[in-house]
Amino acid sequence: MKTVTILMTLLLTTPILLAQVVQRAALDSADKARIDPAKAEQAEKDYDAGRKLYFQGQYKDAAAKLAAAVAANPTKSDYRLLLAKARIRLGQPAEGVELLESILKENPEHVEAGVTLAEQLSAEKNHKRVIAVLEPLLKFKHDYPLYHMLAIAHYETEDLAKARGEFEEAVKLNPSSGDDWYLLGNIYLGESRFAKAAGAYEQANGLGVDSAVLHFKLASVYFNLRNYLGRVGTSEVIGGKAGQVRNNMYLIDPVPGRKDVFYVSPNDSAIYQVARAREMGVDATQLGFLEARIWLSARRYAKADALYKTLEGKLPKADQGLFWFYWARTALGLEDYDAYIARLNEAIKVEPDTYKPTLADAYVTVATRYQQRGDGAKYIEFLTKAVQTSPLSAGLHLTLGEALWQAGQRPAAAEQYRLVLELEPDHAQRVELLNRIREVQEAQPPAPEAKGK
Repeated sequence: MKTVTILMTLLLTTPILLAQVVQRAALDSADKARIDPAKAEQAEKDYDAGRKLYFQGQYKDAAAKLAAAVAANPTKSDYRLLLAKARIRLGQPAEGVELLESILKENPEHVEAGVTLAEQLSAEKNHKRVIAVLEPLLKFKHDYPLYHMLAIAHYETEDLAKARGEFEEAVKLNPSSGDDWYLLGNIYLGESRFAKAAGAYEQANGLGVDSAVLHFKLASVYFNLRNYLGRVGTSEVIGGKAGQVRNNMYLIDPVPGRKDVFYVSPNDSAIYQVARAREMGVDATQLGFLEARIWLSARRYAKADALYKTLEGKLPKADQGLFWFYWARTALGLEDYDAYIARLNEAIKVEPDTYKPTLADAYVTVATRYQQRGDGAKYIEFLTKAVQTSPLSAGLHLTLGEALWQAGQRPAAAEQYRLVLELEPDHAQRVELLNRIREVQEAQPPAPEAKGK
């Protein structure tokens, strides 16, 4: 029954809709028919004259002729379109926008009017209106300016998913647009798609986009790709100095015993891009913080340590915890264990919730380093600190117990084993630990009997 009702509705309404279309077409034809042929001819002459003046750059005179043409024959969208452009050129955007909107109201598929309107709206930063004008036109034209302006509008309104798709389409249609590649790189970087960001930024740079911010972002991208120093090689650079950018390379250090020969990093490396950003004036503090992390990650601990020393007290509060944590890691790399723990404690003061849980592991790390050196006393000392920091860890008690057992301190070891079993009664090594505890108990001399018995 429902299907029959729908069919009947369609049968009844379709003739009405067709009649409305026919009536509209008839009215349009009637409007055209009412235009005096002589006026239409004069309008065409005024349009031709105005068009010539427009392309000669005489916009005021062009606007006068075109306005006359529109007045004589307002049905011609071409007349209104060119008049709108002339008005905009004369600094009369409101009049131009009004004409363009009238064209689109009559014919929403008029691509040129839509693009011209969107260009003006873009200049006015009216990005939401740009989107409303251009999105319907994509059905009728696959064109670079449409995708470019839509991408910019979505980028500015922070709809980055749509902006990414439109920038990707824009650079396919016009791969020579460095600005599009740069903004696409920004989107990829924000999405942590570092390889794609690197490719987009490289394209932008190759097309002439060159700024301190671009090089800083490239340095960040390469850092996240773990491309810290790139493929290090050697090169002769007459008069070069470590830390310079020469011949599209970064000079790391002189090669010992070889005059004017340096270890070098290529331009597709984080350290090279940091150096280029520094040359172009990026904030020295933030750049130094990134460079220090590059040297730390590349295990060039002395270079990292020197940079961190210069940054102490200069970073914003939000970065202080991270600063002390990374500087602590540098001290660990330099085997300065006291400085490692001291700096980690500074990080804990700044952000206790973030860094306090790492302290026990730090003690274990130092303990392990001393064990590898054969320093058993220090090994036990730092394991004890780890246990004191994290006393509810059965694993740490067991590790300390094993270290004490191996060092011949068996009663102390047995105490750690007891604590393990109290924390984890069903521990996998329960039987072995009980046997060791019993062995210690049996080895102890019996307690003296009380007097008077």
